[in-house]
Amino acid sequence: MAAPLPSRPFTLRAAIILWLVISVLLGVAAGTFITSATLQDSDRAGFIGLGTLFGALAILQLLLLLPLRRGRRSARELLSTVGIIVGVPILVRGTPGLSLVAGAMLFAVLLMWLPQSSDYFQLTQPRAKKRFRLPGSR
Repeated sequence: MAAPLPSRPFTLRAAIILWLVISVLLGVAAGTFITSATLQDSDRAGFIGLGTLFGALAILQLLLLLPLRRGRRSARELLSTVGIIVGVPILVRGTPGLSLVAGAMLFAVLLMWLPQSSDYFQLTQPRAKKRFRLPGSR
């Protein structure tokens, strides 16, 4: 029988809820882009591409939420990578509706790396302390 998980800190619970909201918003954006592609003749491929990309991101984020809730470092690292790679360019470009989502992504990444959240990950998946060794020594 597995030991019960320690209680999640507020910062991590807030990040999980924020990622869930972001996933729903990206799903709505994906549906909007794909619907726009069916109703318009111009830029059809662009809208379908954006809709597919946002839909895939929404699904990926939802799939990573369960391991994140269990305190898996890999989920935190993957969500951080997605949040930074997707969030920064959208925020820099200044797309009106998506900038809010991008800002929320970056804020969720920040919440996952605050000391309280990091302490939780250390409890759920402790890392062994590395001893310093000189090259060539055993």
